[in-house]
Amino acid sequence: MRLRHIEVVNAIRVTGTLKAAAALLSLTQPAITQTLQSAERQLGYPLFERVRGKLIPTREAQTLFPEIMRLDEQLQAVQRLAENLRGGTDGSSIRILAAPAIAQTVVVDAALAFKALHPGVKLSIRADYSATAVANIALMEADIGVLYHSVSHPAIKEIELASSRLVCVGHPDILDSAPFMEISALEGREIIGPDPADPLGRLLAKRLEELSVTVRSSVTAQSYHSLVALAARSKVVTIVDEIAALSARAQGLNVVPLAPEIAIPVVASVAINGERSALVEQFMQVCRNTFRTPG
Repeated sequence: MRLRHIEVVNAIRVTGTLKAAAALLSLTQPAITQTLQSAERQLGYPLFERVRGKLIPTREAQTLFPEIMRLDEQLQAVQRLAENLRGGTDGSSIRILAAPAIAQTVVVDAALAFKALHPGVKLSIRADYSATAVANIALMEADIGVLYHSVSHPAIKEIELASSRLVCVGHPDILDSAPFMEISALEGREIIGPDPADPLGRLLAKRLEELSVTVRSSVTAQSYHSLVALAARSKVVTIVDEIAALSARAQGLNVVPLAPEIAIPVVASVAINGERSALVEQFMQVCRNTFRTPG
């Protein structure tokens, strides 16, 4: 099947009629019909049956659809990337993607400090989780990501900005204030855990396995601020990084670093094939300075 076949077949799948598919793709209905017939001739079997004015997928089409949808998504990603490459940035704006915990704390301070230096530059800040953010940066839908180090991506370069460490957060009734807490003290304990698929969750799980420490976690959350909020409203401790824990003390919670230290890098993620402007480089430096003195 050709790319045009895939695009047309998917449009018919979504809309259910040739007329609607033509409108979706800004084509004429005869062009849609011709492309569908071309695809069916090439495959050697029909993809749709007409039932009460609707085009219903055949059994063969239903088997093909998962792969067709995947290819259509990839085609749309290529089109978005091409548009982003054509549009670029105007040199006076920076599009920033940041992990939610970082976006609500350090990036806010960095943005304000940067605006004081460059009042004419427009900043756009969006919060997103690492996997989605990295994919968007690869498509050049953002100029820079400020994220926790995650799984490497072939189209992304990571530049370390700072290192955060994992801390235990809990109500004073169940977590004493102390210079540190041995990870071994978590053995057999129930915790509110970070999502195992998240960078912090993966790092924590790996370290616990290395140290042969077993914890119970009946509640998990992807949002680090949700973890802190859950700890504030329960008698169960949670584990986040010290950036996400910035608001914990204001809520009356104790924050105790884990020992041995578990460090998680905070990185600037940029597209390998993208051109970093001087303003992006300066924003990265402001972020480094802000991480050294977080609020």
